[in-house]
Amino acid sequence: MSRSGPVTKDTSTVALGLAQIRVGASAANIATIAPVLAASASIGALASTKFTGTVDYWKLESGFPMLEDYTIPIREAAMLECEFKEITPYNLALARGIDPATGTDTLTVGSVDVVTSTNTLVLAAAGIAIDATYGQEGQYIIEFSSATEYTVTHVAGGLMGDDSAVAISAVEEFNHDGSNTAITITGATFLTSGTPADGDIIHFSIYTASSTYADSHSGSINLGALVAPDYVRMEAVYTYPNGTNTMTIVFPRANCTTSVEIDLQAEDNANVPLTFEAKRADSDLSSGGNAVWDLSPIGRIVFA
Repeated sequence: MSRSGPVTKDTSTVALGLAQIRVGASAANIATIAPVLAASASIGALASTKFTGTVDYWKLESGFPMLEDYTIPIREAAMLECEFKEITPYNLALARGIDPATGTDTLTVGSVDVVTSTNTLVLAAAGIAIDATYGQEGQYIIEFSSATEYTVTHVAGGLMGDDSAVAISAVEEFNHDGSNTAITITGATFLTSGTPADGDIIHFSIYTASSTYADSHSGSINLGALVAPDYVRMEAVYTYPNGTNTMTIVFPRANCTTSVEIDLQAEDNANVPLTFEAKRADSDLSSGGNAVWDLSPIGRIVFA
């Protein structure tokens, strides 16, 4: 007996499960039209993945009553929406429109606070310079024993040295290992007003202002300083249930546009939304594009 209705033709084409989202550099891979990112570029576990290709049409109508004669596409866009489970600096940087691969490790001096002061001291972080190689994050204490002598202690690492009883206006170097300068304090810039006295205590911190986002639990992301999102390459690799065939959605030049929402719950993990919007990558661009994308300016869906 023959069956009617939508009878399955090929069970290997039925899609079930989520795609793996891989992110890499756009410019470095722009000349490659085939999927190029390895599984190591995955952003990790996901709660959902959804591809949307939207098209707006103009329609020609005529007669009375009017009937449609012709349809012309006037606008096309593509996006990939997902929710990631692994809340890392890398993934949150992506959600903020930052290309995580372009970050640099930058040690920065935090606020300088007067803990104890006989006189009114006014201090500036600009007077503290950090060596890029030997500087270390952490909390630091400056303690004066006179108007011209002070010691610097790294709370986690101990005494770093003293200023050898020279004038506060001098330049002094301090180290963690007994030889290599970690921080330099220029008294004339550091102390903007007031006279130090015996027993005065100052506190300051050194932290990583930005990072390569490579570590799952270190680095920082600035808020309130958004600029136009960076371009990244996004490949959503879906493997069919047969474990052999794949469908890969390639956005060679994508922007991440997301309003970040981290919904922390008592008995369930947080799923953070992330949206990739495909942007043009063809050779008509003055920079950032390549001729390999002239026939598919915003990306491709590749079956294998």
